[in-house]
Amino acid sequence: PVDTVPAVASETVYIGTQGGRIHALDIAQGETRWEHELAGAVRSSAAVVGGAVYIGSFDGSVYALVEE
Repeated sequence: PVDTVPAVASETVYIGTQGGRIHALDIAQGETRWEHELAGAVRSSAAVVGGAVYIGSFDGSVYALVEE
């Protein structure tokens, strides 16, 4: 399940899930660009700044993910 508002930047949608994953989806193709597992559920929306995706997790951490 998804409890967050998706973030959109550079033709990519970022969605966090209660299952503790963040997904980066290509807007045009609808395909997964990448996904990353976090240590807890995601109940906050992602923020995209300067090429990094910042996301809070229910484990009490904020993650900064950079696509290479």
